[in-house]
Amino acid sequence: MKLKNFVHYCKEAAQGVLRNGWMTVASVTVMVLTLLMLGIFVIINLNVMQITEEIKEQVELIVYLEDEADHQYLRQQILELPGIARLTYVSKEEALRRMQEELGEDIADALEGRNPLPASFEIQVHDPETIGEVADAIEPMAGVESVDYGKKVVERLFEFTRILRLFSMGVIAVLAVMALFLIANTIKLTVFARRRQIGIMKFVGATDWFIRWPFILEGIFLGLLGALTAYLVLFYGYWYLYAKASAWFYQNFLSVKLATPALVGRELLKLLFALGAGIGALGSGISVRRFLDV
Repeated sequence: MKLKNFVHYCKEAAQGVLRNGWMTVASVTVMVLTLLMLGIFVIINLNVMQITEEIKEQVELIVYLEDEADHQYLRQQILELPGIARLTYVSKEEALRRMQEELGEDIADALEGRNPLPASFEIQVHDPETIGEVADAIEPMAGVESVDYGKKVVERLFEFTRILRLFSMGVIAVLAVMALFLIANTIKLTVFARRRQIGIMKFVGATDWFIRWPFILEGIFLGLLGALTAYLVLFYGYWYLYAKASAWFYQNFLSVKLATPALVGRELLKLLFALGAGIGALGSGISVRRFLDV
């Protein structure tokens, strides 16, 4: 694209936006409303994923050892496995002390000086979804009595996370298509009002792309304007609600960590502006195409 042509396209796009005041307002309003719907879902999804990831990070593998096991040798074997983030040895004495803290000192009298608890390793992995593979690798090692990581609960959690990701992608795709349909039809009204101008340009020999580019740039501008408006509403709205919710959780001694405004802001910035510009351009391109067949 030549610079001279690009300047012409930008000039025509700016004139189109200013000349069609009410249609511009209508297009931007539709864009803002559809992107607000999409943004609200993204914020909800980010918080659900944040809470889910926090739960996943607390998943821990417990390896119970046989009484005669060489825990130093076992420790070395386990640390050679890929993906081990942290390994803590818990002796029989430490296990008993923890149980006494939880159940009270009377438990010592009930045990009559015996310590039936096994020594163990507490293991965390870098990727919680690989914990089953790590458990399968450790279980046959000599000196290991059993492994436990709440298999059924953990597998259900990971399955829920996978389904949530797929569902989120599906909803975002559906909302994006809805936004494209609504915006394309709104922009079509703007293009329809200038159908005579398009026809005249075609008759004097203007190419399709020479006619199309100002409308595409106009659509991109309207998309970015709508995205900016939706972004400001969502970001500052979430910032306010985040402060209120965090204070409420703190007052009620709840350790729930929501997605931070910074994270939400970054994700919304990437998504809304890309979708706004893309849908605006595509909507304009689709709308003007039918009027080019003169």
